[in-house]
Amino acid sequence: MTILITGGTGFIGAEIVRMLLDREAGPIHVAHRSGNFDRLADVVDDLVLHQVDLADQDGITAMVQDVQPTKLFHFGAMLTGHGEADNRGLLESNAIGVITLFEEARAAGVEQIIFASSIGTYGRDLPPGEPVTDLSLQRPSTIYGVTKVFAENLGAYYRTKYGLDFRGLRYPSIVGPGVTTKSLAQYTSWMIEESARGNPFTVWTVPETVIPILYYRDAAQAALDLAAAPFDAIQSINYLVDGARPTPTAGELADAVRRQIPNAAITFDPDPAAALTLARNLNIDDTAARTEWGWQPAHDVDAMISDMIAAVSST
Repeated sequence: MTILITGGTGFIGAEIVRMLLDREAGPIHVAHRSGNFDRLADVVDDLVLHQVDLADQDGITAMVQDVQPTKLFHFGAMLTGHGEADNRGLLESNAIGVITLFEEARAAGVEQIIFASSIGTYGRDLPPGEPVTDLSLQRPSTIYGVTKVFAENLGAYYRTKYGLDFRGLRYPSIVGPGVTTKSLAQYTSWMIEESARGNPFTVWTVPETVIPILYYRDAAQAALDLAAAPFDAIQSINYLVDGARPTPTAGELADAVRRQIPNAAITFDPDPAAALTLARNLNIDDTAARTEWGWQPAHDVDAMISDMIAAVSST
């Protein structure tokens, strides 16, 4: 089996690479844009690397034709922050790039595609407090979310039309060490990481804010669990996955950090615009993933914090 992972040097992608190496899964090809191998520095010699931008259609075509992968994990994308500043660039990467990648994968005989989507596909018109399921209305409020909805539906079409085994994951906010790009939800990681480093941290929303979270190791495991599920078990095709239940508020997460780091200096100074944007308090119902292919996160809130403290301490 030959595996190709786009975004394989990124937050979740790199963890998938490590888990696959542990399983001796076969040749692992990693597509990346930045050339930053910090997350894979100790295993980079065990990989086959391809530097290609998802907006480079000729580069994508050449890579897939060269690799001839059996399985494709598509975890590369331009993210929301950059995308809102450069709509055209995001569309070229996340929409046109997906068209080229999926078409080349089909032509190359790829057997399975695992796609990283997002709860950013949900936006307008969600009744406050009502659980979000895989059947909830998707009307994203960002260009990033628009392209994720497109890719989800394109993949589902390819599954029906061509029998290509496409499966998608709608991730919540991912918690883990080493993220440098700020997003509104990034306080969920930074309050743990900065506290573990002995630094004070100020949260930019109110303590009552609820953001669904998933630990990055669980996010990677979800991709591998979904990939391993029997073809006939996959009915919903694109799946929400959630982490610890109940989802902690920002204040409860801070309290959980203080239980393990008693001197953690976490304060709250809400930014009105951020607090308003984060006030949707999404309530994820990932029953389909749990019943169709047995999804179950390994880390509750305390285990997530403990593991992240250990990861930060080792760097």
